[in-house]
Amino acid sequence: MRKRYSMDKQWRFHRGDIPMPPALIHEEAYARSKAGGAAGAGGISCDDVAWPVVDLPHDYAVSSDFDEKVGLSQGYKPRGKAWYRKSFYISKEHRNKQLLLVFDGAATACEVYFNGSVLKRNFSGYNEFTVDISDRAFFGDRPNVLAVRVDAQAFEGWWYEGAGIYRHVWLDVKESLHIAHNGLWIKPVKKDGNRWEIALETIVENSSYQPAEFELEAQVLKDGVVVSKGHIASSVSAAEKSAVKQTMSVEEPQLWDVDSPELYELRCRILQNGAVIDETAENFGFRTIAFTPEKGFFLNGRNLKIKGVCCHPDHAGVGAAVPDSIQEYRIQKLKEIGCNAYRCSHGMPAREILNACDRLGILVMDENRHYESSEECLEQVRNMVTRDRNHPCVFMYSLYNEEPLQGTPEGRKVLARMQAELKRLDDTRPTLGGMNGGVMEESGSASLMDVVGINYNIGIYDRFHEKYPQLCAIGSENVSALSVRGCYQTDDGKHVKSCYDEELVPWGRSVRETWRTVSERDFIAGEFVWTGFDYRGEPTPYRWPTVSSLFGLFDTCGFAKDAAYFAKACWDSKPMIHILPHWNWKDGETVRVMTVTNCDEVELFVNGRSLGRKSSDVYEQNEWQVPFEAGVLSAVGYQNGAPAAKAEQKTAGAPKRLVLQPSRSWVNNDGMDAVTLNICAVDENGIAVPMAEHSVTVSCTGGKVLGMGNGDPNSHEADCSSQRSLFAGWCQAVLAPDTDTQTFAAVAVADGLEPAEFCFEVRSNPNQYEYIYPVTDIPVTGWRMSGFNYAEKPDPTLTLSDNDMNSFEPISFGEEFQSTFTEGYRLYLTRMTIPSDRDYQLVFKIISGYEAEFYINDEQIYKGGFGGGQRGISLPLKGISGEVRLAVCIKASTYTGTSGIKGTVCLRAE
Repeated sequence: MRKRYSMDKQWRFHRGDIPMPPALIHEEAYARSKAGGAAGAGGISCDDVAWPVVDLPHDYAVSSDFDEKVGLSQGYKPRGKAWYRKSFYISKEHRNKQLLLVFDGAATACEVYFNGSVLKRNFSGYNEFTVDISDRAFFGDRPNVLAVRVDAQAFEGWWYEGAGIYRHVWLDVKESLHIAHNGLWIKPVKKDGNRWEIALETIVENSSYQPAEFELEAQVLKDGVVVSKGHIASSVSAAEKSAVKQTMSVEEPQLWDVDSPELYELRCRILQNGAVIDETAENFGFRTIAFTPEKGFFLNGRNLKIKGVCCHPDHAGVGAAVPDSIQEYRIQKLKEIGCNAYRCSHGMPAREILNACDRLGILVMDENRHYESSEECLEQVRNMVTRDRNHPCVFMYSLYNEEPLQGTPEGRKVLARMQAELKRLDDTRPTLGGMNGGVMEESGSASLMDVVGINYNIGIYDRFHEKYPQLCAIGSENVSALSVRGCYQTDDGKHVKSCYDEELVPWGRSVRETWRTVSERDFIAGEFVWTGFDYRGEPTPYRWPTVSSLFGLFDTCGFAKDAAYFAKACWDSKPMIHILPHWNWKDGETVRVMTVTNCDEVELFVNGRSLGRKSSDVYEQNEWQVPFEAGVLSAVGYQNGAPAAKAEQKTAGAPKRLVLQPSRSWVNNDGMDAVTLNICAVDENGIAVPMAEHSVTVSCTGGKVLGMGNGDPNSHEADCSSQRSLFAGWCQAVLAPDTDTQTFAAVAVADGLEPAEFCFEVRSNPNQYEYIYPVTDIPVTGWRMSGFNYAEKPDPTLTLSDNDMNSFEPISFGEEFQSTFTEGYRLYLTRMTIPSDRDYQLVFKIISGYEAEFYINDEQIYKGGFGGGQRGISLPLKGISGEVRLAVCIKASTYTGTSGIKGTVCLRAE
């Protein structure tokens, strides 16, 4: 049966490239040209013991200092190149199975070395990729060495992309006959009445070299109850894949919808001779999607306006290495303001984002990064579709964003090829591209799309529909309004913009104006606000020292800006009201007060005194010029004459103590969980102080602080730190409990304030993954052995000529002995590098023979007898370091069948 291991824990990491050492002699060039012969950081015996240890996901750019000389698009964070290495054992029970490394994402280009060979090169930081290590794996006590070189100097976007292995890495172990990676295509199709058919396609892979017959069983389950079954017999040729198709019916399934995201599970298993040899499962949903040129989008036959946001992948404190639970935290924030759609800007998202959207009921525009019809880019499209097509949340595929070729004949050809490749794999979802020009060009790509994505340019909607009444359209990128949380007066000198939904870039429109334009046109399916969250890089309209964008409805921590309430008023049907600004001003100062509500009337009060009741328009909203007086500023929203919603702002006194607001009160100790801890300063009455700027330090028991942020786009404080200043009264820590911890608590302190503590409930995850932890033994490789037996003891100081590749044969040692001898002597030679950080032992797991002599740099370090048996031996190397020549001479035993080195040879730190 298959098993998935997490590879996330404890990698050796080196920031910066490590140049390949030159091959100065023939022997080195010869060895490096062979399988397993990589030298340097990609080789098996690289000295990495002094490298720091990191866990994945890992973004090494986020820990960099800000540098004005580095590109502003990437947030002034140096990226560069780096290496990751991990040595690990693979159990003997996994021999003859498929071993597949799955990289969820590594930014940007990378090379994957395994046991000294380059097995994969990948050229995009967004796509998932796999590495089959089945043929090159060592089993038992011989370490496997995985090394990854990352080149993040190469960039794919004009925003902060992070750097490194910033998503998960897995080791999937399967029987030789198995369901292929991403090998299920679950296609629910609505038939007559409430009957649905599932067209199930299963890719069965046979990685053995013998043909195989098998049976395929499938079950559809709802809340653990089987509601449909399928069974089919089939076969697959040796070393081939076969697409097995079957159909199942489900009567009256519960539909997946944004308001009720009902999920089903499909389990699929392979049987041979009645025994289950492989099984996998995926969630999916029943739902229909449709676009029409006249009425826009329909979900399950219901006309639904898309209320979407565009999002980049980073979060405060952790950069692009966002923990799974923080992804869900962000999606939940969007859901709370009435958002029903998410655009992945501008590349494939983490799988966990789609999982969260499935569970929470958020539609997803899945987006491809590169607009090319090259084989490499077509493979990235295939990767996106086969990975994501079972997610009910995915309702569109975007094939490009704002490409210069978008309105040209050659761009039309590129789109046609990409779209044909996509439709071959999934014909159930529409495609589009986000166009910032060329929309009206008949020879461009627009008219080929299923839905035309129009970025901004809302003034073209009517002209577009008049010219192309047969085409569907959506606002694929909209708004681009600017604001900084807690700012209520624009100050370009300080690089801040006010929060009244009026600060715009030249191409942008306000939240309210855009929604009015979209909502009043049935033929526009909806909008995607730029952006859901502020993000690193692309600082607009400012440059240094501004390091992140100002576009978000939420800031980089997920703290709601007033923009989020403007969107909520437009999107949410439940009565709501919000007041801006805060209510901490100078006595007598006149304050611009605005209410944001979806109610039809609003009344404002100062300390219980009404300032009047007014009709309210969601697109205009009401304003008052109010002389400040300390106390309570409140507002009531009325619906059909009755109070329906209330909001208030209270004047805060001097900061007294800290208050902690965790995203949830419990954590899993499975080694993958994380929570946000929002921190504010309050006065003696518990009122949050909006102007507090104290520096807060957070410490953890049973875990660690991954990073901290505060949403300030101009802050240069360190992200990977346990200290951060409050900004507009708030900051945030991202906390991670240790694996298997039983206690997890956080304490926040700040000078002059009472500290705060929160103790989390610690839970165990019954579905916890098993981790593959590293081994510290350093393999000794590059062995050569005399190809014949010496009748007399050979000279252990023998030096082979540089071009002599044949007198001594290459040999390796592991769980099985490669070559044995029964009489005379054998000589073994190699070179190795002994690290200088500490003293080491040279460990031979098993040696068999009568006696053996060991030499380093032609000096004997040990001579011993084995009495004709076999045993392990450890030789101290105290004071020896650097590159050395190792020679071992073994005399055969007359009392045992075979002699020689019979097990792994390694260096082990004392």
